[in-house]
Amino acid sequence: MSKIYKKLLFDLDNTLIDDNENRRYAMRKILNDRKEEVTDEKLENFIKLDDKYWKDTAEGRIKRPYEFKTLEEKTTWVRAQRFIMYFNCTFKEAVAINEKYIEYLKTNIIPINNAKEVLDYLNKKQYEIYIVTNGPERPVKDKLNSIKANNYIKTIFTAEEAGYMKPHKEFFDKFFKKINTNKKDDMLIIGDELEKDVLGGIQNGIDSCWFNMKKLENNTNIKPSFEINDLLDLKEVL
Repeated sequence: MSKIYKKLLFDLDNTLIDDNENRRYAMRKILNDRKEEVTDEKLENFIKLDDKYWKDTAEGRIKRPYEFKTLEEKTTWVRAQRFIMYFNCTFKEAVAINEKYIEYLKTNIIPINNAKEVLDYLNKKQYEIYIVTNGPERPVKDKLNSIKANNYIKTIFTAEEAGYMKPHKEFFDKFFKKINTNKKDDMLIIGDELEKDVLGGIQNGIDSCWFNMKKLENNTNIKPSFEINDLLDLKEVL
């Protein structure tokens, strides 16, 4: 007999929202603000740097200079570093750039194909839908609003709130505490990243579904419970 799921833990960026295009737009605006030439190469270089930075952060390779007094101070420092790397600017400049960048992320939101349709379907099936994201907290509701999904979401949980990123145990422990349950056998986590979403599920006792939209080869030892190439394929899983 197949397992019956009740709680669906959705990643947001590049699972429900086209984060790559979202970031390109925001960085294009930042470069314009700085009166710098905008080229595809510059935009792609930022995407690559940003991806690597968050991967290194999630895997503990970014060393912080001191213990932060507050979660907000830690978040500000962490988010500023990639702009320091990209623009070779001061910390103060990087903080200001990040503020603008987050605002720009809210203004050009492109859904992943079939995101709204599949959330409509899952909502009608009475699944509990949660958002578990490593992305910045402030644009989340705007992103969900772009697919008219705010009313479907039971809880939004971010790495900023946790103080840790997926796949870390601390992220999931704080999520379980927020939703007041440690019962995991009716949970399924759905996301596009093997190293964060799927591995986070595996390491924390949650079944996982890899949203492999680009149909990439899985050359890792990270094996999801399910793999889909289109969000509508969730209808076959759930």
